[in-house]
Amino acid sequence: MMSGGSGKGPRWTREVDKPRDLRGAMSALLFYMGRERRYLYAGMACALVSSILALIGPQYLARITDSISSSVLGGTPVDIGLITTLGILLIAIYGVSFLLSVAENRVISSASERVGDRMRRDLSAKFDRLPVSYLESHSIGDLMSRMTNDTDTVRTGSAESFSTTAVALCMIAGSLVMMLYTEWRLALVAIIPTLLGVAIIYVVTHRCRKYFAAQQADLGMINAIVEETYYGHDIVRTYNGRGRETRRFEEVNSRLRTSTFRARIATGMMPQLMNFVSNLGYVVVCIAGSIFIMEGTMGYGVIVAFIIYIKRFNQPVTEIADIISRMQSVASATERVFDILAMDEMELSPPLPGDFRSKGSVEFRNVRFGYIPGREVIHGFSLMVEPGSKVAIVGPTGAGKTTLANLLVRFYDPDYGEILIDGIPTTSMSRAQVRDQFSMVLQDSWLSDGTYYDNVAFMSGASPERVREACEMVGIGEYIDSLPDGYDTVIGRGGLSAGQRQQLAIARAIVKDAPMTILDEATSSVDTRTERRIQDAMDRMMEGRTSFVIAHRLSTVRDADVILVIKDGNVVEQGTHDQLIALDGFYRMLYDSQFEGCD
Repeated sequence: MMSGGSGKGPRWTREVDKPRDLRGAMSALLFYMGRERRYLYAGMACALVSSILALIGPQYLARITDSISSSVLGGTPVDIGLITTLGILLIAIYGVSFLLSVAENRVISSASERVGDRMRRDLSAKFDRLPVSYLESHSIGDLMSRMTNDTDTVRTGSAESFSTTAVALCMIAGSLVMMLYTEWRLALVAIIPTLLGVAIIYVVTHRCRKYFAAQQADLGMINAIVEETYYGHDIVRTYNGRGRETRRFEEVNSRLRTSTFRARIATGMMPQLMNFVSNLGYVVVCIAGSIFIMEGTMGYGVIVAFIIYIKRFNQPVTEIADIISRMQSVASATERVFDILAMDEMELSPPLPGDFRSKGSVEFRNVRFGYIPGREVIHGFSLMVEPGSKVAIVGPTGAGKTTLANLLVRFYDPDYGEILIDGIPTTSMSRAQVRDQFSMVLQDSWLSDGTYYDNVAFMSGASPERVREACEMVGIGEYIDSLPDGYDTVIGRGGLSAGQRQQLAIARAIVKDAPMTILDEATSSVDTRTERRIQDAMDRMMEGRTSFVIAHRLSTVRDADVILVIKDGNVVEQGTHDQLIALDGFYRMLYDSQFEGCD
C-alpha cells in the first residue's frame, strides 16, 4: 500500500539511498514485491527441486557407463536389466525436472508481470499526489521515460533476477558437492579455471555499473529532447531552432551510444569468457581423469559424470554473470522509479461529508505565497467575493494573476493565510472536492486524442445533446457537424487551430456546470468576431455563478462587478471599471495604453 497523507513516500522507497549500490536497489525491489514474493518463492522452489534432480542424474549415468565398460573390458555379458532400470529412472528424473522447470517459468513470469503492473499503477498514482511544482520543474520526457522504459526494465527483469540467481547458486553449490563426493581430487582440479573466471567477472561488473546508470539517464534525456522538440515543432521551426535541437540530440545520443556500447561490451564479454572457462574445464577433467584411470583409482563413469557436472557448474556461473549485467539495468531503473515514489507528497485533506456544492462565496484572508521559499509573489492578499459576482483580475505579465487561480483550485496552498469557500477553508476539503466547484479554462487548451464528444464531455458524463448545445454556443458546432463522423471524429494533435482548441475548452467548461468559473485568458487565441460570440456564451454560463476572469484585454472585463489590479503581487487598485477610470491610476494607464490612438 502507498502511504497516505504523511507527506513522505513509502518506507521501502527510502532504502535506496546514497551511496547507491546494486545490493541496496535489489533489496528495496524485493521488499517492494510484497505479496508477489509468494509467486517468486514458489517458482524458486520448483527451480531448486528441478536443479537437484538434474544433479542426481549424472550418478546414474556414471553407473551405466561403469557397468558397460567393465563388461566390455572383462568380456562378460552386459547387464541389460540393470541398464534398463537405470535408464527408466533417468527418464523419470529428467522428465520431472522438465515439468518443474515449465512450472517455474510460468510462475516467475506471472510474478514479474504483476510487479510491473503494480509499479506502473503506483507511479501513476504517485504523480497524482506530487505537488504541481515538482511536475513543472522536471522534464516531461524524463518523467515519461521513468513511467515507460524504467518500469518495463523492472518488469522484464525483476523476479527472473532473483530466481535465476538463487537457482544458479544452488546449482553451483550442488555441483561442487556432487563433484567432491564423486572424486574429490578431480573436483579440486576442475574448479580452478572457474574460480579464475569468476574473479575476472567480479572485476568487470564492479567497474561497468556506471555505464548502465549512464545508459538509463541518457535514455531519459533523449525522451525529454524528443518530447520538447516535436511538441513545439512549430516554434522550433519558426525560430530556425532545428539546428540547435539537432545538436542537443546528437550530443545526448552520442553519450547514449557510448554508454550503451560499453554496457553491451561488458554484457557480451561475460558469456564468452565463461564458455572459454567451460572448455578449459573439460580439457582439465579429461587430462587429469585419464591419469587417474591409468593409475586404476577411478572408473570411466566418473569422467562421464564430471563432464556433466562441469557443465552444470559453469552454466550457472555464466548465468550469474549475465544476470548481474541485467541486474545493473534493473537496479538503475529501480532507483529512478523509487526516486519518484520517495518524493514528498501533498498533504491529503479528507473530503467534506455529503455532496458539497458551493453557493459561490469565496474569501482570501491575508494570503501570502511564493513558488520559491523566501521569494513571495503574493503579499498579504485579502478579498471577499459574494456569490454570483464577476471578479476580474488584471495587471502586467508576472504580476501574480494566474497564481491566484492556482491557489483557488489548490494546485498550490498558501504559505500563510487561508482561502475559504462558503466559509470553509479549502484545506479542510479534499483537492478533488475543491476542483469540483470550478469550471476552468486556461491559456493553453489541453485536448486528448479522443473524439470531440469525449473531450467536451470530459469527466462530466454529459449527454450528446448537451455537448452539441455547448459547442454551438461557442461557435464550433458547425465545424464539427461538417466532419465525416461529426462528434465521433477523433481529434488529431495538429488538426485544430489554437482558437478552435480554446473553443472546445470553453465548451467543456460550460458542460461541467460548476458553481464557479475561472477563465484565464480564455479568448486570447480567437478572433474578435468569435470572441464576441464566445463572450455571449460565457455570459450565459456565468449568470448567477461566481466567476474569476483573468485578462490582458481590458475590454473583456468592463462589466465585472469588481476589478482587481495586481502589480508585483499586491492589489494596488480595486473597484468597478468606471471607478478605476475615475481614479486615474495604474488601471487607467493600462486601459489607455491598449486603446491609445483609437477614436
